[in-house]
Amino acid sequence: MDLKTSYARSVAKIDDKSAADICKRLNHLLANEYGLFTKTLNYHWNITGPRFHSLHSFLETQYKDLLEIMDSVAERIRVLGDTPLSTVKDLNHQMSLKEQNGEDLSSSEMLNDLFSSNFLIQTFIKETVSSTELLRSDPGTEDFLISILQKHEMMSWMLKSHLE
Repeated sequence: MDLKTSYARSVAKIDDKSAADICKRLNHLLANEYGLFTKTLNYHWNITGPRFHSLHSFLETQYKDLLEIMDSVAERIRVLGDTPLSTVKDLNHQMSLKEQNGEDLSSSEMLNDLFSSNFLIQTFIKETVSSTELLRSDPGTEDFLISILQKHEMMSWMLKSHLE
């Protein structure tokens, strides 16, 4: 283990196996964030209809927020001394979200798909936080995941509001 990895893990006060397990889950989250970012950008490009301007702007805000989330997840992985997934191939392999073609969906179908994808990410984070003993030794990552969860809850609420 190199000095940087040793330092990162000593700051977080977690052992190598726990750090690797946490980073594996964080990389899975990163892959799903990437998938949701890509979907949101796709829908931003392909939205049509009477609500075009408002939804186009709304989706731009969402994909910019998702880009910040992806960056922070990758940085958390680095803090723990590991390497974030960084190729499209690796991200696609780890992603559990289903891709959609924005050309074939109505604006409401796009928003509904984004809502469902946000909900899937929220479920993954809640399961990780509530069922993983690993995070008891890493409260920094637990707090970090809770903040990401809150961002997705807000995004879901905004999506749902556009659907009602």
